[in-house]
Parts: sequence; structure tokens; C-alpha cells
Amino acid sequence: MKKLIICGKGNDQVPLNEITDDDAEIWLHGTDRRDGADWYFELHGIETGRENTIYEIPETVYRAGLPINNTICAMLVCAWLSGYQEIRLCGAPLEAKSEYQEEKPAVAFIVGFLKGKGIKITWDEGPQDKGYGRKHDASL
Repeated sequence: MKKLIICGKGNDQVPLNEITDDDAEIWLHGTDRRDGADWYFELHGIETGRENTIYEIPETVYRAGLPINNTICAMLVCAWLSGYQEIRLCGAPLEAKSEYQEEKPAVAFIVGFLKGKGIKITWDEGPQDKGYGRKHDASL
């Protein structure tokens, strides 16, 4: 099973060896200071000096019909189209301030869409399932 870890910049002080999983690739933002990612995504035109940097997302990502309004959204859709079946999203709390007011709902929408497609997604700092509306009777 293809596994992936996508890190936002919200945890860029955490060393990669504390985040990585031996079976998973890791994708970071292009301006992330940490070395060792499989790919860096820099969609704001900033030159990173790294050979393994993606500066333009394939057009198929935008044609998927999903809300691509930030790098995390683009990375998630790119991962889906690349066949990843398990994705961990970390360092992307997208707290409700400034542009994150529009970005967090888009990320949440894509996470839900991908879960509906059968992809296992863990969003470390994202909305958690509280189990509302479920009966907690073990016999059910």
C-alpha cells in the first residue's frame, strides 16, 4: 500500500526523523527548512535550490473539480491521483485566522472526499470524529 506523509509548515520545528514512517514517502512545502523529503512543493514561485522541488502541479489536479486554494489541497489531490492509499497530514492546523478561514474548509472538504474514495487519511491537527449520533452499545 502506498503511504504518504504530507507536512504543512505548522510543525517545521519538529525533526523529520520524529515524523517519518519507514514505509511512507514524505512531502513538504518548498520553503520548509528541513532536508530529507522525497518531494518539496513550492507553488508560490520561490526558488528553493533543491532538485526534488515541484513548482507546477499537473493540470489533472485542477481538472479534478475540487477546491484547490492552497498548497495542502494541491498536494492531497496530487497524492490521490498518484495512487496513495494512506495519507497522514500533519503540521497543518490551519487555525481560523486570515487566509486560513477559507483554506481549512477546502482541506476538510478534500479530506472528506478522499475518505469517501476509500483512502485512509489521518489529519493530526484537523477536525476529529467525536462519534456523535452513534450508539455506544457494544452489542450493535
